Amino acid sequence: MRANVHIRFPQGAFARLHQRLLQDKQREAFALLLGQSHRFEDYTVIKVVEMDIARPEDYTSQGIAHLRLKREYIYDRLVKMQRQGHADTLIDVHTHPFCTQGAAFSGVDDRDERVFHQWLGDTLDNVHYASIVLSQTDYAARLWERRQNRLFAIPAQIKTQTVAEAWPCAQQPPDKRPCEQNTFARATDAQQGFLARSVLALGLENLRRMTNDQRIAVVGVGGLGSIIAEHLVHSGFMHLDLIDHDVLEITNLNRIVGAYYRDAKAARLKVKTVQQHLQRINPFATIHAHPQRIEEDSLLPVLARADWIILATDDHASRFKTQEIALRFGIPLLSAGVNITVEAGQISDMSGEVIIARQGDRLCLNCLGRISTTRLAAQAFPDLGKTLAARGYVSGAEVKEPAVKTLNALLATLSVDLLINQYTERQPHVPVWVYENNLAPCIYPDTDSVAQRRKDCFYCHDTCSDTAAVSH
Repeated sequence: MRANVHIRFPQGAFARLHQRLLQDKQREAFALLLGQSHRFEDYTVIKVVEMDIARPEDYTSQGIAHLRLKREYIYDRLVKMQRQGHADTLIDVHTHPFCTQGAAFSGVDDRDERVFHQWLGDTLDNVHYASIVLSQTDYAARLWERRQNRLFAIPAQIKTQTVAEAWPCAQQPPDKRPCEQNTFARATDAQQGFLARSVLALGLENLRRMTNDQRIAVVGVGGLGSIIAEHLVHSGFMHLDLIDHDVLEITNLNRIVGAYYRDAKAARLKVKTVQQHLQRINPFATIHAHPQRIEEDSLLPVLARADWIILATDDHASRFKTQEIALRFGIPLLSAGVNITVEAGQISDMSGEVIIARQGDRLCLNCLGRISTTRLAAQAFPDLGKTLAARGYVSGAEVKEPAVKTLNALLATLSVDLLINQYTERQPHVPVWVYENNLAPCIYPDTDSVAQRRKDCFYCHDTCSDTAAVSH
């Protein structure tokens, strides 16, 4: 069962938080987080944007089963939040160091948090309140809400950028998800399991990480995205959202998996065609087709729930918008792209790259220079695009780009392999990988782009500037 409230942490922040707070097993400890809430009809995501761990001088008393803070500590942080205007949610975090596992809010926690939430609502407008309690091995979390003058605590789930960093949620033990567990057991059965060979390669626990409660959104299901989606299903991912407004053409048939001549003649939606193909591979997987443009607001509740967004479009406007959504909701982004340049009838460049931009790493497509503002403007405003094309700033919007499935398949395979590494951590994380097939095929990490990126990038620096650092 999926939680309806997620608290998202940037890369490494949750690990640093519980390590700092649980250093002293003889005293409870406290931290105050600031977050940005995004609320939909049946779902709330809170992106953590700042963490502040209380110093010894911020307590009036502190013991193994109690703590009391100075009023000035909370007051000063509230004033800061109101002045900066970058957060609308307070999240208090405290420990139960006496508890080895099975974190749970105590009766004292219930009382104190109710009183504080009541005071917060009476004192400040539009400020939300959530809380987290940590045991030595797991956590419990909740969001407080007022409905018809009554206070309710809604269970919440913590989401980290990589599953390897995540801690167990005491409110949702892994052995009490019968539907997902039955599906996983069937898929990994040694004799008849769909993933039996994958278990032998990756290990049962790594497969569990990938299949359990993970939702992947693929933006763009053309020649590159459709192969990525097929690889995801073959790899064991059980919940995909396919996003693409376009329809099939005859010229697409050299590279889109699952597409047939009759589909192209009927101008069938790409997402519907690929969805049907994937369901034939694994009928137990949940595959949603969204025939919409990434700019449509109706997609926001879908994308906000994603654990990863994979970007496989070929225009700057959709790439910029997809990244903006990922940054807004605190979702890690994997961007894949290919290029074939033909000059005088000969290929002068055949290449591609995969970029992994996790929240908190302070790296994005903008600071890497992968989004052209000129092309973005041309694609976002067609009339301006015609003017820019006439003046030679951009190529014509209607020009068809060269494309072959071999290049798409290579980059799709590299993309999913790098995604799987985020779950297995078999190899060190590298943000940018390049594939070239010019003098000779080769794959290498692009360390120069990472080192030379704009360190003061407005997009990823401002969005994540305070999330990765713990105050004091």
